[in-house]
Amino acid sequence: MPNQNAALSLLALKKIVEGTSTFTGKEFFQMLVKNLAETLDLHGVWVTEYDAKENYLHSLAFWLKDDFVPKYDYCVIGTPCEPVIASNDIFHVPERVIELFPNDPDLPPLGAVSYVGLALKDEKGEVLGHLAALDNKPVPELPEFFAIFKLFASRAEAELRRLQYERRLIENEAKLSRLVNGAMNGIFEMDEKLNITQVNPAAVKLFGVKNTDNLIGTSVKNLLSVKGFKKLLEIIPFLNENVENLTALWIPGYVECLKKSGEYFHAEASLSKFVVHGETFYVFFIANVQDRLTAEQQVEKLQSETALLREEIRVLQNPGAMVGNSPGIQKVCELIRQVAPTDTTVLITGETGTGKELLARAIHESSGRKDKTMITVNCAALPPELIESELFGHIKGAFTGALTSREGRFVLADQATLFLDEIGEMPLSLQSKLLRVLQEGEVQPIGSSKTIKVDVRIIAATNRDLSEEVRKGNFREDLYYRLNVFPIHLPPLRERGKDIIEIAEAFIAKHARKLNKKVVHLDDIIQHQLLSYPWPGNIRELQNIIERALIMSKDGKLELPPLFNSNQSNIEKLSSIVPKIYTVEELRILERQNILRALQLANWKVSGAQGAAALLDIPATTLNSKIKALGITKNDEIQ
Repeated sequence: MPNQNAALSLLALKKIVEGTSTFTGKEFFQMLVKNLAETLDLHGVWVTEYDAKENYLHSLAFWLKDDFVPKYDYCVIGTPCEPVIASNDIFHVPERVIELFPNDPDLPPLGAVSYVGLALKDEKGEVLGHLAALDNKPVPELPEFFAIFKLFASRAEAELRRLQYERRLIENEAKLSRLVNGAMNGIFEMDEKLNITQVNPAAVKLFGVKNTDNLIGTSVKNLLSVKGFKKLLEIIPFLNENVENLTALWIPGYVECLKKSGEYFHAEASLSKFVVHGETFYVFFIANVQDRLTAEQQVEKLQSETALLREEIRVLQNPGAMVGNSPGIQKVCELIRQVAPTDTTVLITGETGTGKELLARAIHESSGRKDKTMITVNCAALPPELIESELFGHIKGAFTGALTSREGRFVLADQATLFLDEIGEMPLSLQSKLLRVLQEGEVQPIGSSKTIKVDVRIIAATNRDLSEEVRKGNFREDLYYRLNVFPIHLPPLRERGKDIIEIAEAFIAKHARKLNKKVVHLDDIIQHQLLSYPWPGNIRELQNIIERALIMSKDGKLELPPLFNSNQSNIEKLSSIVPKIYTVEELRILERQNILRALQLANWKVSGAQGAAALLDIPATTLNSKIKALGITKNDEIQ
């Protein structure tokens, strides 16, 4: 039974990581409830959002039997969900749930016998929604069952929190836009060099220019007389000195302004200052005193809140991204700084689990396209017959099952970034079509005779040696050179030294908060174990190990899984108390032995839930490639 429970826990970790890691919003919640139902063999699982004012639960995703229920909203009064909303822990009804809640009309048609639910809350403890499940058989109280249920609930809670921040961000940006654009007086935002970065419609009208484009990027000096600009310059030192914590000052007297027509006019004005991420900005108001002060306070408050919300969303999406100070990762960061501002195509290489998508996102978020969403396509996750439609789109009736037209990822990524993950897995038959799109900047949906112009920045990633794939005839040489304009190699975790400890501590802080566990610090023994382990699954494996260790931790003590305490003789041959730098041959031996162990444990089954690829947490295609490259056969023995 312990082995079965451990296997169930590993399956749950695998389900929640692989089943939801590439999704957000509706798709995320659908995959979460489906995977939870399959993992725990439950009749129905649903996740909701809570309307406290109406005391209603609105379903975000509901998996029942073998399909999704399209819409499921209900009042919580009289249902087993009512005590869940008021509780801080799991509410569990092992059997006879219909007898205990006779006023719930939905339980009998669903054939409910047992029920379990857990509230999802924000940082202040306010209820955001809940995760619930019912079954048509009794469900006894089992610690392993509850641990897995809480793990899925923590993922649902994190996504609900992210959505909450995203909505507040959109509301703040809309409010800021209405405030600035609806003002009757002119408002300019300027950078530290006094070049205009934003301007409202009233200012455009005030200065007699056609549109905002005629002002943005120009110096405010062009809009003022020599005397007026001098007044502006004289007031800035007082703002920079921050006398008595003032961040806004009234400019004495009148400021003489210059219209495009050459006509001068006098205006009352003020200047405010704010700092976002270390960059200084000024806001120049042309208004009466009272209106100016009110608008200034609101703009500054909304600017700060918006910046904070952007940062919160970034942290929620990419916890621990680009952590570390090893030479390898510092070189990667320098390459990101060099290439991000351009539209150059980037090819990211590195082993599975090293964080190639996070690197791609870091490039996108540092580029001029950051205001648009980065679109991702995993070339290994889609069947070959669907990749073309996914990338280029199709029109209605283009093929069997094409009941409606669909835009491809290239069109969705117009003016943004398209991340082609696992590009080495793309079928050879589609590589020529991809090359044509990259060269001509236009796509042709399946079944259509028309082409669509697109402006897309490409970032590709692979764990394969594409030059070797070209030599073998598995990858087009011309496409390889088209993608390999600016290569960035992401080093494996085992080559990053003490970064392993920093990354592990970042994951501890993240998962401890989600799992309501005490934040623990890594003692010398655990640090040595982490540094001595070869990490074939890289950062993804480290995150899974840390999350599992926190779930199993007791009294604030972190214990690594048995993997770190058994079969250590081979690792100890290559490591001492002080971690060493491994040679390429030593790393090859370590990886070969690790794959052999996994294959023998899986009875030489490569793919599937109980296969070696699942144990190693890598795609089956990747494992097959490694088996072939390392010359592994069933006659091999573990040394």
